[in-house]
Amino acid sequence: MTDRDALTFRHAREDDLDRLIEIHQSAFPDARRHDARRTNFLANGFGSFNELQIAQKNGLIVAHAFLFALKAWFGGAPVGLGAIASVGVAPEARGQKIGSALLNHLHALSRERGDALTMLYAFRQGFYDRHGYGVVSPSRRLTVSPRAVPRTWVVDTQRGELRRAGAEERGEIVRVYEAVAATSTGFLSRSERLWERRFIDERRQWFVVGAPGKVTGYVAWKLRQSEPHAMTRLVVDELVAEDDRTRRLLFGAIGAQGDQVTEFEIALADDDVVGRAFVDPDLAQFGTSDVEHPLGVIVGGPVLRIHEPAFALEARGYLEEGSLSIAVTGGAHVLLTVERGRGTTRPLQDDRADIAVDARTLSSILYGALLPSDAARLGWLEARDHEALLRADSLLALPSFFALDSF
Repeated sequence: MTDRDALTFRHAREDDLDRLIEIHQSAFPDARRHDARRTNFLANGFGSFNELQIAQKNGLIVAHAFLFALKAWFGGAPVGLGAIASVGVAPEARGQKIGSALLNHLHALSRERGDALTMLYAFRQGFYDRHGYGVVSPSRRLTVSPRAVPRTWVVDTQRGELRRAGAEERGEIVRVYEAVAATSTGFLSRSERLWERRFIDERRQWFVVGAPGKVTGYVAWKLRQSEPHAMTRLVVDELVAEDDRTRRLLFGAIGAQGDQVTEFEIALADDDVVGRAFVDPDLAQFGTSDVEHPLGVIVGGPVLRIHEPAFALEARGYLEEGSLSIAVTGGAHVLLTVERGRGTTRPLQDDRADIAVDARTLSSILYGALLPSDAARLGWLEARDHEALLRADSLLALPSFFALDSF
């Protein structure tokens, strides 16, 4: 590439919009109209238009991508991340490594402002795999008959603890979400703008459990019909509870819709056991000779990439205490020490580490809820011995990755 052909990068401006929408339509050829794509750029719930980066070649815009500044929870700690979204390259500019150059530019910006990692929901994973992105644990999206919810859970909702949420309880809903997020892997720390976009959706219905001023959980759902008088599907947007009893009550509320709703749809973390309580969950479905009782699908989550191993190790929280020596292929060799939920690192003097791993796999272990022992089974990690591998599992383990917001 000559100097004349060199790429330049800058923040987007409103007078770029027509060209940006043109590229966006070619990169994401779905049914969205011009106004919806304009809104995606100017009124995105995850950040401002100023966070949109563009690539130019010979004065013409050839690519765009957002780099939002968000925080997500890992091991009880909020971690700064660069949320990459709406990556698009103009058709006439593809095959020239412009997408790679833009991605590297976003990585540099994210690292400079102090993020521990970047994260994105990939249209195709292979491109990002080549750039060091690791996977997260999958989730499950179940389609279930409301009548499958245990009857005792439904009966418990008749005690009056469940009610439709009023505007005055929005603060309590936010508080519950933040409390549960702090114990999760991957929940975003939501901004006021993001909350407002969720609350103003007139099709979304909100219900809470708990006394006034003391909400312990909530559920938000939408009802869908393909046409009038067709079957009704209840789609759960989010179900968040501070304790197991509240969670059962919220599922009981879904089960109570059985006379009007044929099926409900819900996303669950990979390690969520609630699905085991459902009785004949495929009541309204028909299987095949190969799969007699289909319940849903396995869903891949985002991909993520840490910037600096030592910083990434110190940025997240931990559920156990101890120490572990880690050798990163082609990079740092560090000793991680965890006390009171936080980790510190120092350069490793001994080349013989407890575990040896590349940065892509370490990204998945530290932030994607991949166990070191599972990485070893895949040939992605080498351990000094079995005891070291067990210690790595204990120290680095997180609950399954699960996020309610995709960007």
